[in-house]
Amino acid sequence: MSGAAPDPDVSTTDATGAHASAASRAPAPPAGISRGELAMVVLLGALGLYLLLDAANIAVPGSSNTIGPRFFPYLVGGVVLATALALGFRVLRGDRGPADESEDVDPDAPTSWPSVGIIVVAFLGHALLINVIGWPLAVTLMFALVAWALGARGVVRPLLAGGVLSVFVWIVFVKALNVALPGGTLLELATGWL
Repeated sequence: MSGAAPDPDVSTTDATGAHASAASRAPAPPAGISRGELAMVVLLGALGLYLLLDAANIAVPGSSNTIGPRFFPYLVGGVVLATALALGFRVLRGDRGPADESEDVDPDAPTSWPSVGIIVVAFLGHALLINVIGWPLAVTLMFALVAWALGARGVVRPLLAGGVLSVFVWIVFVKALNVALPGGTLLELATGWL
């Protein structure tokens, strides 16, 4: 059959005439502990612990005889913490996930700590600015900063994409679902008719 993919176990001949199997040509994942993956484990574990501890502060109504409001926060916190423990075990064992063949990624490249720092600052700035400038504008700024940290070019496109997405999500949550998200004075005036 002419369109069939070659069998990966069948040896092939390269331009020099040497035989090599497809399995032997695939790059093996590098050995050793990745500091970037270890940092992810620590952050994920801290998030899981925070979720579990914060769920204990949720007030439970006295008439609640069903699951109650703490169930899902405990469930999410437990799953996040279990994921961090499982991932930490794999990272400490030296396991690293292989890159997809289509990815143009160097698994041996060091972690870009300036990019990580910009993303952390973007999330912290978002949390601090929500009540000051409104949720949509805070999300727009966070989206643009994260996009630039990850390599986006230009100024207008990340700001425009973040702005359109954040306003759409704000309208859905506030106007359709009645979730309280501060919109900022201008947005709340502009959408008062909805």
